[in-house]
Amino acid sequence: MKLVNAPFYQGYIDLIQGEIGKALEAQIQELTLMISNIPESKWHYKYEAGKWTVAQLIRHCIDTERIMAFRALSLSRDENAILPGYAENDYAAASEYSSLNQLKMADEYYHLRKCNLSLFQTMPNKILSIEGEADGKPISVLSLWYIIAGHWKHHQNILNKRYL
Repeated sequence: MKLVNAPFYQGYIDLIQGEIGKALEAQIQELTLMISNIPESKWHYKYEAGKWTVAQLIRHCIDTERIMAFRALSLSRDENAILPGYAENDYAAASEYSSLNQLKMADEYYHLRKCNLSLFQTMPNKILSIEGEADGKPISVLSLWYIIAGHWKHHQNILNKRYL
């Protein structure tokens, strides 16, 4: 099946090796454990001025997964409305991340991914191959699932390298 996506997303897609369903499922425990085990002293840490805190980065991952899953659902249901982009920094600023409990956020991400995995597993190949547009750029339903998994992998790498 062909992956259709804007060049910006290719870096996320390239991080995922093998079957996407297995990658999405394998990340469920991985992301929950990682978030739960971040030292409390690092939760509001920024590795550089102008960068996000760990809490903001995790919230960004959750928000992005929701948006990409919404896009996949919308395309799979023949949505005719134009699917918008989103300003990730505006979302991060508006998230009220500082009041978020770390374990609750880990739990939220766990349940979000379980729910999204269930949605993915109900999509037959003919649905996964649907192509459309989001943020004025071409995208396929299957690409969105790879982007979800790759986006987490990308930020997991950043967490390990620059924050923890």
